[in-house]
Amino acid sequence: MLKAPGKFIIALFCLFFASRAAAGENINAFLIDTNNPSGTEKQQDRARGTDGQERRCAAISVMAASKDKNISSGLASALLDPDPVLQACALRAAAETKNTSAVVPLMANVSAYLSAAGRKGPYEDNIRARLKAINSIWALGEIGSPEVTNGLKKFYQGSDDIIKMNLLISLGKLGPGPGSAGYIREVAASGEETEVVRAVAFEMLEEMGQKASLAGLVPSRSSGMEKGDLLYTGGMIGSIGSWENSDLPVGHAGIFEGTEIKDGRIYVLIGDCVPNNFVPPGVRNINSWKNFTHHYKFPFYGNRTSEVRPSAAQRKRIVQLALELGAKGLKYSVLHTSQKGPVEFDCVGYTEYIYEQAGLNPTDNKLETGWGWPLTPWEQFEGTVPNAPALTPQLVSAPADTQRAPGQAAQELQKMAGITVETNVRIIPQRVY
Repeated sequence: MLKAPGKFIIALFCLFFASRAAAGENINAFLIDTNNPSGTEKQQDRARGTDGQERRCAAISVMAASKDKNISSGLASALLDPDPVLQACALRAAAETKNTSAVVPLMANVSAYLSAAGRKGPYEDNIRARLKAINSIWALGEIGSPEVTNGLKKFYQGSDDIIKMNLLISLGKLGPGPGSAGYIREVAASGEETEVVRAVAFEMLEEMGQKASLAGLVPSRSSGMEKGDLLYTGGMIGSIGSWENSDLPVGHAGIFEGTEIKDGRIYVLIGDCVPNNFVPPGVRNINSWKNFTHHYKFPFYGNRTSEVRPSAAQRKRIVQLALELGAKGLKYSVLHTSQKGPVEFDCVGYTEYIYEQAGLNPTDNKLETGWGWPLTPWEQFEGTVPNAPALTPQLVSAPADTQRAPGQAAQELQKMAGITVETNVRIIPQRVY
């Protein structure tokens, strides 16, 4: 989507292609630099330069893709850089190139979040700390290093449902190795887990080629979400320069319609709207997190609702309308000129429309017209509130005066995570609890 009136679309596309051409020249220069011994330093210097986020992200991408370990290992430094844009670029590059040198700092991101004093789970004052942890979990799954299995399992205890769901997806991506399939099966079988979490577990068992059903399935005490909640995952959003976002973009929205127990397993039910080349296409009702997250290509960012909380009657109306519209074969609006129907929608226009039909308004109307057009999933995400129980952290930060010898934090992190990764102590933070 492009945040500008429609009459400027053509001009902005011209700017887009010009910027990509310039980026190509930068990338070629970076590739030349990687052929000399000082390549790592040059890539990092370029990445920290002040000549634009596009250039910095291009440098990070080349660094991550290099076959020279002396260069590609520099990605770990970028993951710990104080610049959030550089961090996000490094995280995406690590996932795309399956760069194992990023495993330890990514594990550190998750550990630091889960052990932070005053952590509020879905009710974070600074939601970016939470998104960073979720994105790191996703990247670990994309990298696919079997060494992270024990670490992801240890993170599971004490996590809220959204973190758990992302951990299970990443564990499932690692394949049916020792301990992963059995662990996920235990989650799927546990009545103490919520239905939405168990639905993920059943899906990942299926992804790993394991039996994805249980005889005598024990029901959960809770579904974990309220019907009618708004759901969010990733995708391209916001502007032609969305790669410059300091977070992996929150780029797709849907409606939680409930869960279903069928054939010995739990399914999630979701209403959303996707491009017309997807399967199934357009406005649809689906029964898997896999379809909603575009085959687990993006993290799951959680469930939210409007600031004015829906009543029980409004939630019933939201779900009823989503189920009805999902069966009509309505199409996706490619140009986003018809965000809210009645025949064509885009994902966030669809969820906004359904809430409005129930008498609610998740986001300010000024974001849908004039210079605010089009409404983006990120804007709706920011305009809504989480709808999940707050979680009291089970991990406690170490006292401020705790002293560590150089490299000790890295050793403690690896021991906690159960991994044995060769670590350059220079790039590991000295305080990871």
